[in-house]
Amino acid sequence: MLVGITILSVDALLIRLIEASGWTLLFWRGLLSALIIASFMMATRPAQTISALKKPTKALLVGSFAFSISTVCFVLSIDHTQVASTLIIINISPLISALLAFLFLKERVDSRTLIAIVAAMVGVGFVFYGKAMPSASFGNLMALITAFMLATYFVILRKSKSANAPLYLVLGGLCTSTISLFAGAEPFSLTPQEWKYTLLLCGVVVPISFVLISIGPKYLPAAHANLFMLLEAILGPLFVWAALGEVPSNNVLIGGGIVLLTLVVFTLSAAKKHRTLNKKPS
Repeated sequence: MLVGITILSVDALLIRLIEASGWTLLFWRGLLSALIIASFMMATRPAQTISALKKPTKALLVGSFAFSISTVCFVLSIDHTQVASTLIIINISPLISALLAFLFLKERVDSRTLIAIVAAMVGVGFVFYGKAMPSASFGNLMALITAFMLATYFVILRKSKSANAPLYLVLGGLCTSTISLFAGAEPFSLTPQEWKYTLLLCGVVVPISFVLISIGPKYLPAAHANLFMLLEAILGPLFVWAALGEVPSNNVLIGGGIVLLTLVVFTLSAAKKHRTLNKKPS
């Protein structure tokens, strides 16, 4: 999880460095990551992969579509608002997952989770209020949709017990590239410099980071895994600030502080509860 999140934290910076249209970037992001992960799956579990692709489950199709929409909205958000705003808003995804799990999986939402959701929404409200860029409202909205789609994706993974999890990334990537092509992507309009950044982002950063992140929850409690995800909201803006000098606005810093503090307290509390339950004799 630590290695995966650290690698993923340069995602926003590379998106900013690639000056091609968002749809062009999304085309290659979806296609290259899908091909690389599919190659890995075919090399390690060929029979299982072919069987799953021949008869995809409803969960696989819906989850892949949710992941695809989250990818599209993430790139659009980075293009229209501050990186810190995008990553802070996306980090409420675990709390949205709790609500969706309650609605669709009948998992109980305790008072601690409800308090965390309210506090996080207050923090997100500060981020929306601070419009540091002309198109910040649209960018923040895209980040909020990203958070909802990621929450949907993880709830579906939970329901399906993460069966064939990498295939969600493969089908999601192919869906993303198809949407981008119809939306006006120009795949071969990249400059030589943009090709370097695109290959690094789509061929290395995205597939490796998401494969590692998908492995983490198999060995860690969900609460511990979510705590690692908070690192992106801290490291991502730092990389952008160091390379491009983009300083988050005061409202983004205040809102981000509220969201991060809420998630840290919530995650540590959930982890403590998990340890307590595991220590009880059966």
